[in-house]
Amino acid sequence: MTLDRCTVVAAEMMESVDSTDARPGDFFRFQTVNAVTAGLQVVIPTRTMGYGVVTVASPAGRDARPGVLVLEPRYLVLPNGKHLGVVLNHNANADPLDKAGSTDSIPGYLGAIPVLGVGAAIGVFNYFRKGKNIVVPRGTVFTIFPSDDPSVEHCQEHPSY
Repeated sequence: MTLDRCTVVAAEMMESVDSTDARPGDFFRFQTVNAVTAGLQVVIPTRTMGYGVVTVASPAGRDARPGVLVLEPRYLVLPNGKHLGVVLNHNANADPLDKAGSTDSIPGYLGAIPVLGVGAAIGVFNYFRKGKNIVVPRGTVFTIFPSDDPSVEHCQEHPSY
């Protein structure tokens, strides 16, 4: 059995990533929060390890230049050793997880966060904060889709213009 590519999979960061010292190309680890099933079969077990890459990173600078941090989850390592490509769930309001647990840097949830003065929701994996460095702490919860096929694009709810 296979999973529907639009299945929402909860994951959490296994380590903190900080725009102060993160560099593009650095990898980070995450793990699934719950088992994901298709029928009675467990397709993705609880605590399945995943890996992602820092695609953009820049520390905060002079004149209140914000830190920038863009993280991209890439794949899960299944028990048989195969890699399952994943895509970050960018949906702002469709995510079933509760927004809970915050830090001084960012909320403890990766999703869409309204930023004052910007007038739009900015995904925390693509996050900036005026004059401050960005820290995505260990334990931060986010969701992914269990496919990296371009057809996953239809799983993302893009706003109508």
